[in-house]
Amino acid sequence: MESSTSGAKFDCLLFDMDDTLYPLSLGINLACRKNIQDYMLSKLHIEESQVPKMCLDLYKEYGTTMAGLKLLGYGFDYDDFHACVHGTLPYEKLKPDPVLRQLLLSLPQRKIIFTNSDKAHASRVLEKLGLEDCFEGIICFETLNPPTKQDVHDQNRILCKPSLESMEAVIEIAKLDPSRTVFFDDSARNIAAGKAAGLHTVIVGSSTPVPGADVALESIHNLKEALPELWEATAGEHVEAVLRPAAVETTVLA
Repeated sequence: MESSTSGAKFDCLLFDMDDTLYPLSLGINLACRKNIQDYMLSKLHIEESQVPKMCLDLYKEYGTTMAGLKLLGYGFDYDDFHACVHGTLPYEKLKPDPVLRQLLLSLPQRKIIFTNSDKAHASRVLEKLGLEDCFEGIICFETLNPPTKQDVHDQNRILCKPSLESMEAVIEIAKLDPSRTVFFDDSARNIAAGKAAGLHTVIVGSSTPVPGADVALESIHNLKEALPELWEATAGEHVEAVLRPAAVETTVLA
């Protein structure tokens, strides 16, 4: 890493999933956006001419279109939304990635997925990529937005990236030390939020660092060339525990 992280020891790697563990060029993102727009049109009965711009504007302002729709007062079931948006995605485009799998399994640190998507989508993507046993757990929509919320006045507010609050929640849930955690994401605004939360940050899918990024990776496959220090021995600190077998069930962290 660059000088801002040189000499640091890392004990956890926090990975975004979509467009980070696989390339944006596969088109999953575009298919997801189309499904969201179809949902807005068919289920929420929003005027067709308004849907594309509204979908993008809400995404930009609130982190996800779903979060924006809820804050605007649209009533819908979260599970139904996720089922409709993810149910017909072209998952067949996702293929097992043995190279990335070996890279992940060779890393000695804790590895956790942090995604705005729901558990079902996250699990399916990881399975399609052949990475389902490479992570300690998944922090997803259900983790940050449990069915019962304490504050009834906040019931329409969805906690998600890129809010600083979501970053701080993940740090608390996973018991992370931000100064010893590296956060990988394809979104510039998510990277900025991660940096604000004290994480070391890596922008994926770009050869040029964005504001707040310590390192830029054109592809997640460039991990070892760009960050060889992640494989350095941790000076004997809990080596047996750190190198425990990774073949464990991937669960949602709650």
